[in-house]
Amino acid sequence: NVVQVSAGSLHSVALRSNGTVWAWGYNGYTQLGDGTYVDKATPFQVAGLTGVTQVSAGWYHSLALKNDGTVWAWGYNQYGTLGDGTNVAKASPVQVTGLTGVVQISAGYTTSLALKADGTAWAWGNNSYGQLGDGTFTDSNTPVKVSGLTNASQVSAGYLHSAALKSDGTAWSWGYNGYGQLGDGTTFLTNVPVQVSGLAGAVQIAAGLYHSVALKSDGTAWCWGSNGYGELGDGTGAASILPVQVLGLTGGVQVSAGYSDSLAVKSDGTVWTWGWNAYGQLGDGTVIGRIAPVQVSTVAGQTFASMGGYHGISVQAYVLTTSVSVSPLTQAYGKVITLSATLKNASLGGNLIGKPVAFTVDGVAVGTAATNASGRATVVVPSPLNYGVGAHTFTVAFTADSLYKAATATGALTITKADSAISVAATSGGPGNSKYLYASLKRKTDNKVLSGRTLAFKVDGNAIGTAVTDGKGRASLLYKFSETYAIGTHTLSADYAGDTSHNASTGAGTLAVVQSGTKLTVSSVTGRVGATILIKGKLTRITDNALLNAKAVRFEIDGVEVGSAVTASGIAPLSFTIPNTLTVGVHTLKALFDGDVFYSATDSVGATLTVK
Repeated sequence: NVVQVSAGSLHSVALRSNGTVWAWGYNGYTQLGDGTYVDKATPFQVAGLTGVTQVSAGWYHSLALKNDGTVWAWGYNQYGTLGDGTNVAKASPVQVTGLTGVVQISAGYTTSLALKADGTAWAWGNNSYGQLGDGTFTDSNTPVKVSGLTNASQVSAGYLHSAALKSDGTAWSWGYNGYGQLGDGTTFLTNVPVQVSGLAGAVQIAAGLYHSVALKSDGTAWCWGSNGYGELGDGTGAASILPVQVLGLTGGVQVSAGYSDSLAVKSDGTVWTWGWNAYGQLGDGTVIGRIAPVQVSTVAGQTFASMGGYHGISVQAYVLTTSVSVSPLTQAYGKVITLSATLKNASLGGNLIGKPVAFTVDGVAVGTAATNASGRATVVVPSPLNYGVGAHTFTVAFTADSLYKAATATGALTITKADSAISVAATSGGPGNSKYLYASLKRKTDNKVLSGRTLAFKVDGNAIGTAVTDGKGRASLLYKFSETYAIGTHTLSADYAGDTSHNASTGAGTLAVVQSGTKLTVSSVTGRVGATILIKGKLTRITDNALLNAKAVRFEIDGVEVGSAVTASGIAPLSFTIPNTLTVGVHTLKALFDGDVFYSATDSVGATLTVK
C-alpha cells in the first residue's frame, strides 16, 4: 500500500496509503528519523508522523508534508536545512518554522523547498550559490520567500540549484549554473529565478546534481545541463545550456533526476532510465552508462518512481481515490462565465496539482484545465451568449490515471437577465429646428451594444416617438422643436422595455429650448396725399422660414410710429391714410417686431413710402 517514494543520496523514504512514513538505508546524519545513527536494511516507520500526504528525501535529510499544510523535517542541519530555526541535526521529525498552507515539498542537497497554495515558493538551508532564490547568498534556517516567483505549480531542489514550474507551463530556475543546469542559455549563477529558455507546456520538473529534467504535456522529456554520463539522454553525451529532447521517449507521465542519471515513468507503467550506471542504478541488469533511455528490467505496472544518489525506487500500482467539488454559479447574461472545480486526494488529503479537469455545460464540452497549487482548475466558457437566461447544468470530470481514480461533480449554472444601460445625448434648439435625438443602449455585463431594440423617447415624461437601435446600439429620432415646451431646460428620456434576456432601463439627458431668430420684410409703397394705402409686413421664422401668426408688428415712417397690426398667415396689414403733413417725396418705411418669449426681435430694412 505504498503510494509515493523518494530516493535520497543513500537512504529511501516511502509513504503508505494510511499516511504513515517509512524509511531505510544509511543513517549517518539521522536522516531515517528513528532517533539513532544506526543504518537500517529494512523499512521501519518514522515515529510521530501521521496524516502525511507527501515525502521527499534529500542528500542527508528528509521532509514530510502533512494534510494540514505543515512541513516536518529530520536529519542533517548544518546549514539550517531542516528549517526549524536551528543548525542542529534532528534524529526525529521537527516542524519547519512558520510554514503553513503548503501543497508540495522537495528536499535537495542542503537546501529545501516548499510550494504554498497561493503559488509562492519558499526555501531554506544552504544559499552559497543563491539556491534559495531570495536575492541573497545568505544561508537561512527558517523559510524565506523565493523572489518574484508567482503562480508556481511545482518546485524541485537539486544539488546546488533549484527549479520551479509556473501554472502557464514555463520553467524557472536559480542557483549554481556552471554546467548550464539553469537552462537560460548561460553558465552564470543567479540568486533569483530566471526562465528556462524555449521550454513551454511543461507539467513537471526535476533538479538533479548538475542537470535538470522536465516533462511536457505531450509526454516528451527534455533535459539540460551536464551530460558527462549521458544524463541528458539525447544520445550525444554533450552538455547543453538549453533544453534538448530525450531521445525516443514518448508517453511520459513522471520524471526524476538523480546524481548524473535520470528516470521517466511512461503511461504504460514501464520505467525508463539513462545516464550514470556504475552501481546498477539504471536497473537494466548492467552497470553500463546509457546516453539514451533504456527500460528498467522486469519492472511493469509502476505509477511513481524516484532516482536517488546511487539507486532508484518505483511504486507498483496503488490507485488512490479522489474527490472533485464545485460550487453553484449565478451569473448575469452576457458576462464571462468562469467555471472552477477543486480536485483533492481523498485517500490522503491535500490538493492534486497539475491534473486535467474537463468541463461541460448542458452536456457540451467547453474546455479542460489543469489544477493549480490549490488544486483548482478554472475554465472560461467560450461564447457565453449561447447560454440563455435560466437554469443550466455544468459538470466537471477528472479521468483516472495510473495513480488516481476518476471523479466527477455536477453544479448548477443560473443565468439571470442582464441589466441594460441607456445614455441620452444632450440636444438644444429653437422652435422650427428639426434635429435628431440620440440614445445608445448597452448591456452592462459586457458593455456590448444592443441593436434592434425599440427605445421610447419622452420630453418631461410626454411621449414624442420611438426609434430602433442600429448596429452601433444607437437610436435616432427626428424631432421638430415647437412652442409646446417653454424656453429653458427640459428632461429628455429614453425608455427600453427589456426582453427575455435583458432588464428594462431608462436613460435621461437634457433638451434645451432656445429662442429662434425671425425675419421681417416690408414692400415699398406709393400714394398721394389723402389716399389710403395698405402697408404689409411679412414675419417669418429663420429656422424653417415658417410664417408666424398672431405676432404684433409696428410700423414707422421716418422714425415715427404710425400704427401696428397682428400677423395672419405671417402678414401684418396696416391701412394707412397719407396725411397732408407728409411732404411730397420719398420717406423711410420700416416694420418692427419687438420679439417675445420664443422669438427674438427684428426689424425690416430698405423699404420706402413715396408720396405724390
